[in-house]
Amino acid sequence: MAAWVLLCFSFLALAANNNPPPPDEAMKVSYKVLNDEMVQVSFELIDDVYLYKHAFSFKGEDLLVDEDLLIIPKGKAKDDPAFGPVETYYQAVTIDVPVKNAGASPKLTVKYQGCVENFICYPPQRKTFDLSGQINASVVPNTNQGIELSFGQTATNSFFGGDALLPVDQAFQFETIALSANQLMARFTMAPNIYLYKDQIQFTSLTDGVVLEPAVFPQAQRKDDPEFGMVDVFYDVVEIEIPIQRTLADVKQLEIEAAYQGCEDGKVCYPPVANLVTVELPPAEALVDASNSESLELSETDEINKIFNESIGLIVLQFFGFGLLLSLTPCVFPMIPILSGLIVGQKDPSTAKAFSLSLIYVLAMALTYTVVGVVAGMAGTNLQALFQTPWVIISFSVVFVLLALSMFGFYELQLPASLQNKLSSISNKQKSGSWLGVAIMGLLSALIVGPCVAPPLAAAVIYISAVDGGPFIGGLALFAMSMGMGVPLIAIGTSAGKWMPSSGGWMNVVKSFFGVLLIGMAIWFLSRLLPEDTILMLWGLLLIATAVMWHQNAKDNGLSGWVMSLFDALKVILLVIGVAQLIGGMAGQSDPLRPLKGVFASGGSAAIEAKVQFKKIKSLADLNEQIANSNQPVFLDFYADWCIECKRMEKTTFMDAELVELSKRLTVLKADVTANDAVDAELMQHFGIVGPPASLFFAADGQPLVAHNFFGYKSADDLKQTFEKILN
Repeated sequence: MAAWVLLCFSFLALAANNNPPPPDEAMKVSYKVLNDEMVQVSFELIDDVYLYKHAFSFKGEDLLVDEDLLIIPKGKAKDDPAFGPVETYYQAVTIDVPVKNAGASPKLTVKYQGCVENFICYPPQRKTFDLSGQINASVVPNTNQGIELSFGQTATNSFFGGDALLPVDQAFQFETIALSANQLMARFTMAPNIYLYKDQIQFTSLTDGVVLEPAVFPQAQRKDDPEFGMVDVFYDVVEIEIPIQRTLADVKQLEIEAAYQGCEDGKVCYPPVANLVTVELPPAEALVDASNSESLELSETDEINKIFNESIGLIVLQFFGFGLLLSLTPCVFPMIPILSGLIVGQKDPSTAKAFSLSLIYVLAMALTYTVVGVVAGMAGTNLQALFQTPWVIISFSVVFVLLALSMFGFYELQLPASLQNKLSSISNKQKSGSWLGVAIMGLLSALIVGPCVAPPLAAAVIYISAVDGGPFIGGLALFAMSMGMGVPLIAIGTSAGKWMPSSGGWMNVVKSFFGVLLIGMAIWFLSRLLPEDTILMLWGLLLIATAVMWHQNAKDNGLSGWVMSLFDALKVILLVIGVAQLIGGMAGQSDPLRPLKGVFASGGSAAIEAKVQFKKIKSLADLNEQIANSNQPVFLDFYADWCIECKRMEKTTFMDAELVELSKRLTVLKADVTANDAVDAELMQHFGIVGPPASLFFAADGQPLVAHNFFGYKSADDLKQTFEKILN
């Protein structure tokens, strides 16, 4: 599991020792009124800080910014890791903003965004300058009197006839008040026949010391919208409660931005709008510690990361418990036949020896996870992916086949004496003779079989990479978790030595059974390389061969009576399933449990099941482009062919009919990191991805929804709940 680790956010290690300067210190903004038609806005930047040209925005209140005359100076070209090729500014930049139609209380709001070189990016910043008394009010003619209308146009009709489209600030009137020190109420008042989309309403705090919690919406009206289908909308007036958390005592005003979108019945839809208002806040009644994340919604990994603030004893105990829970998942199942095969390979193993071999196997596995996890967390190397190359997987599959053949006793029957002696020597070292051989198999199992990425692993690796002393405490947590995962393996391995029959016919039959399991392991490994229908045919051939050969093996070793009757029944069952899998594989199917589904459907073609339709991306630039072009929330899934739980989600979670329907309301993206090349590494490092599967979420405006992110397998029901929270 820990061998699958990739380095988390590249700047986290720096942030542990260096805090970035506040944005107001890093990017100082000032203005100067040159005349009634021009305001000069100046930015002064400290060293290593730069601004994005595309992030500049100027908006007037009781004032109109003449965007046709606005000219922003040419910036310095930069290949930015977040946005690709962009223009930027260092040291200083001055922009002349043309204005007109000033009223009695003109204000100018400036929006900008910048970054610290090779460190962090600040969120978008806004500054509002009150220009009252500095710009003379313009004389604007009354549009309702004294205006000559041409071509038959009237004051109430548009140029082409019919009612004119209301300006957006008249169609949607937005205001916010503080109900209490910890409660806001946002009110939208819509003009007649105007409605507001519920899922397009988002609120953002632009004031340090005030954190917005999820908004509480009233009952919405269902509408069959021509643009989005069945959606929740609001007509007339809607009042929305917004709980807030206060972290600073001296905050008296809150700047809150509301993003929304709506339409006029039977006509047109307005573009998305962002409205910024200032709310007067009562004195704070209680403060929340900004460093205490219990009051804020956290991701699964962040929740687990809080454990590292406890004593070492509690850390070890809780991660041991995480390991026990992970041992119940399919991640650990492939190790059971490996360890059992090693025990069965002994000659009359005692319970004590079976326990010793099991313990050595688990200790080697746990030490491997720990060492590789710490190294990967500190160095950013995805060692697990390195062991998923074709030559490694094929070599390991061959080892399992050789071990299986030795259990079947085929060496003496089919191989020359010289080669037989060499293979027997190698096989015996791994399956029976030496403690070192068992330890080697434990090490290889950890690297190649590998458990799955899960929130506890991600939390430990992030802690290792970001905190002084992290390698020791994080490594200890990884070791405790690995030992917890190994407890069932020790119990199974020890019991294998206890119930093993004495030498004789029974022993040969049992050894043959584990030989079959080892060949099954070889097929399972090859499933990471070969097409799914080919793998299904291999399973079918294995079951057919097992039905014939194991039945004959039981008869040759003297089994009789009711036991032999069981083998007769088992032979028929295995033959039926094996033939079905063989036919299903030849028909292009892939599910070993339902190999014939759709094979005999009308027309002779297999039925196509609905599944989530992902759009594949490769790089960070691809992701930014998709987010920028999307007007829906974004779901990004990290996948790899060698990832066990990724394929499990593909066959279960992403095939759920209800989830498929929900996914149509999001932009669903898939990053295939099977190649683990430099582009994959850059993308995973940017988001602190430990290894697939991992899922990230972004709001429709591109803001990360960190609280919903997760590592590891997620069932369809759990993922549906996450989708619904984001959509609602």
